[in-house]
Amino acid sequence: MGSILDQILLKYQTLSNTEKKVADYVINNSQNLLNIHIQELADKIDVSIATITRFCKKIGTKNFVEFKILLRDAVEQTFELGETIETVAQFYHAVIKSTHSVAEIKDYELAANWIRSARQIHVYGLGSSGLSAQELKIRLSRMGFSVDTHIDSHGMIINASILSSTDVVIAISSSGQTREVIDSIKVAKSNGAKIISITNFSETALANQSDLILYTSSLHLYHSKGFMNSQLSILICLDILSMILLSDKEAIRSYRQTLKKLEEYKKI
Repeated sequence: MGSILDQILLKYQTLSNTEKKVADYVINNSQNLLNIHIQELADKIDVSIATITRFCKKIGTKNFVEFKILLRDAVEQTFELGETIETVAQFYHAVIKSTHSVAEIKDYELAANWIRSARQIHVYGLGSSGLSAQELKIRLSRMGFSVDTHIDSHGMIINASILSSTDVVIAISSSGQTREVIDSIKVAKSNGAKIISITNFSETALANQSDLILYTSSLHLYHSKGFMNSQLSILICLDILSMILLSDKEAIRSYRQTLKKLEEYKKI
């Protein structure tokens, strides 16, 4: 399990609106909360003590006291912002560490097995997640897999409607709330396709429709500090999955073959 801040981000979409007020305040003011009393926190956020207690239990702690202990541990691991290049490097290090904390190797290995046995792989994503979907298509294509990417709502629905139990859909959505992606995987699932989701949050509409979830670290904590790379944790996920797939001799042979042809093409 990651830090308590990671747990807040993982469970964020399961919180009520008032509980999200607590989460947002904690994320943005964590260093100032180590010695605060529950009533004082309730007054600052304008919520009830009962709301804070429910929030603590939803993120996996027994009570507010345990929450503060775990928060203190998490704050001790945070970093001070320095000059720009060093700051970005620190952000990357923190996101890598956070993503590692929510990753389960058994889930990646199962996803790799499903990809290897699929008739065809289809990757869904909109906006920035669509860029990650296209990146995954390029990687899988170079390993010799039959794969296509769908990055608009009509294309996803059309594709989902003709899938079968021999197909795998990989749905990418950081929030797990992208309506077009959710609607499409419902159709794909009704036709028997296996659904792998890559997402930040548990217990969302996307997670609940998925057969397998590869969790990534939410960057909400870092966006408030000016960090703009919304896809970093997803790309880390793609790197892990790619390395597992490339442990297969046929995949690495195909990868090397495409690499050789690309190098030859550059010389033409």
